[in-house]
Amino acid sequence: MASKPSDCVNYPPDGYHSPPFPSLCWPPQNPYCALYTVRDSWRYTLLWTLILYALFHLGAAGIALSMQIGKPRSVWKYLLAVPIIYALVAGAEALFTGSIVGLVYATSYSTPELSVLVLR
Repeated sequence: MASKPSDCVNYPPDGYHSPPFPSLCWPPQNPYCALYTVRDSWRYTLLWTLILYALFHLGAAGIALSMQIGKPRSVWKYLLAVPIIYALVAGAEALFTGSIVGLVYATSYSTPELSVLVLR
């Protein structure tokens, strides 16, 4: 495991707590924010991946359903499963992708050679 950089005294800083959801840094509100732990980085990436995948998949399901307007009523009882299936697929994809990317992000930025720049 990589060691902490020598210039990182008190890493993470005293009183550090995980930033609140959505964990995005907005300097006018909070001039100093960072994700220090692997768990925080993984959680941040996973939650935002779930949100984005759900939005895009449910949007695609909405378009798919709108293409069926004008079809006989008997077809619609099967089409109501489309958003549910799309949501399940989005959740599975986001869980896999968000976990992999979040862990790669957290481990790559915890090495001494690639330290994350923190706004101050």
